[in-house]
Amino acid sequence: MEIYPLGILDFELSEKIAKGIVSPEGKLVAEKANNRLIVLDVPARHAELKQAFRQLRPEIHHVRIQVTFAERGVGTTESFRVDGRLSVGSVILRTPDAPADGSVRIQADESRLSMASLVKQELIVLSGSTARIRVGTDIPYADWIWDYGVQRGYWTGAEGAGYQGAGAVRWREVGAQLVIEPYVLGSTVRVRLTPEFSYILDKDRLTTAVEKLTTEVMVEDGQEIELGGIPVSDREFYSRFLTGYTHDGEKRSLRILLKPTIETTKPP
Repeated sequence: MEIYPLGILDFELSEKIAKGIVSPEGKLVAEKANNRLIVLDVPARHAELKQAFRQLRPEIHHVRIQVTFAERGVGTTESFRVDGRLSVGSVILRTPDAPADGSVRIQADESRLSMASLVKQELIVLSGSTARIRVGTDIPYADWIWDYGVQRGYWTGAEGAGYQGAGAVRWREVGAQLVIEPYVLGSTVRVRLTPEFSYILDKDRLTTAVEKLTTEVMVEDGQEIELGGIPVSDREFYSRFLTGYTHDGEKRSLRILLKPTIETTKPP
């Protein structure tokens, strides 16, 4: 006797095939509740049954997604300096660079520094499943995104990004993710991209995916695309969604490049 778990195979079709292979002297028990077949028969019939099920199993497609994060930002440093002399009774205090004429000189400086970084990572996702790319743990335009979404009906009602009407407590500690769902179609990958937010509303930690802003793009196997270069449904929203803070508190813009590669395996 052998037990055949069917997994992703169609139950009715598998049962029909098994009935055509099991000998008159053999016995077949179909357990739909457990998604399996139990067969009692001679070894030759079991070998034939295994071969039939092996041919039924579809190819499994995984998509290896190379994600490149290209960050650009501008940092600002400020300095303030006073040079001069000060008399306190018989004591004279004088800075090293005090003007010789006894005056006081005040100097303020501000400098701006451009920053850029390139980070790559890889995700392996089963075709039809989802993965997430973290855009930022704290986004600078949280209030703008809140108001923008409310005005356009992206989130309304108690469950929609925490919006509960005028005067309600707004979200805080807002983080941004991008949900990626690849689906293999021959040598092409259909990629669905959905912005998602995690946040605290009142005392609850919540997550909301903005399905109304889902974007789909068809990508050839091995082709690299830039998120900012594909036709998204709301450019103004995405321009702020792809902006975050550096560790020093400076704003930085984020370019995301995706390169999906199809990996196909045949179940044993």
